[in-house]
Amino acid sequence: MRQNFSDTDWELFLKLLRAGLWERSVILAHAPDEQTSRRLIEMGRRQAVLGILLRSLVRLPKEQLPPSQIRMQLLAEGDGIESQNLRINLVEHEILAFFEQEGLRPIVQKGSQAARHYAMPLLRQSGDIDLYLPGEDFRKACALIPDGTKAPDGSLVFRRKGIVVELHPRYFDLHVAEDRLPAVPSHTAELVLYSAHILKHALGAGVGMKQLCDLARALEGLEGKYDKQRLEEDLRKAGIQRWHQMLCSLLVGQLGLDPKYCLPGFKPVGYRRLERIIRKGGNFGLSSSLRKKGLRARNPLFRKFTTALAFLGRIPFALHYAPKEALATFRELVRGNIYS
Repeated sequence: MRQNFSDTDWELFLKLLRAGLWERSVILAHAPDEQTSRRLIEMGRRQAVLGILLRSLVRLPKEQLPPSQIRMQLLAEGDGIESQNLRINLVEHEILAFFEQEGLRPIVQKGSQAARHYAMPLLRQSGDIDLYLPGEDFRKACALIPDGTKAPDGSLVFRRKGIVVELHPRYFDLHVAEDRLPAVPSHTAELVLYSAHILKHALGAGVGMKQLCDLARALEGLEGKYDKQRLEEDLRKAGIQRWHQMLCSLLVGQLGLDPKYCLPGFKPVGYRRLERIIRKGGNFGLSSSLRKKGLRARNPLFRKFTTALAFLGRIPFALHYAPKEALATFRELVRGNIYS
């Protein structure tokens, strides 16, 4: 049964999420009862930030801790997140070593690279491994993976020890010429990647708080290590400067990011439309009713159809914040190569 969360639940969730994200102590107006605690945990699952939420709940005053049964459940889930990350890290290390023996050096996208900005990297939830290899190196890597399957976007997908691995011929989720994008690898490239990745999923099936937490922690962790004027120019060339401004407004307003980590002259703008997408769909839109129907059908074409419907409903939003990217995505949609 679909559970609806009130505005009060959401505000409490955000307060705890901010505390866990920045490793800060937190005191609530009232101790959450058992049902409220269960709703908070469910929101953490849907937004794929349960590990971050755990960091805040363990910092509550003793009298405000959830009931012992819920604490035990949450600690067990935290152990599960850590164990899964250790498995993923081991597989990632083995795959990188394999490619290096073949003279190839893939660049890790998101995943462990995003996790390194967190105080407790193993509590950042991960699902798969994304690797980037350009041009001829990508083709050589594909030839080394006979059990790989080509995805509609040109990536190669395979499994190792139960972990999904994706090899990508493009570093950015953007329909922009490479000469208009930052050099890879670089700190500015990493930040543009996170911003563009959120855009891709916000315009499609949906996006959750995990991806926004990644960008917030990266902006804080990379402060002073890159040229902000250069980042601003890279975002402008990529056509997502307005999008990034709105995204940072949400990070400041909802996740407590210090504005000093944003671009120079940062001025907050409205972000409620994006917040509604996040609240409704959760991580990759998996909590939305439309997305659930597509997954239950187990039909790739129907999954693409549900993603297309989600995108079409967001056209005004997309055209306002990233018009060029929205139009390029629409062309892919028409060709039937939209991501699911």
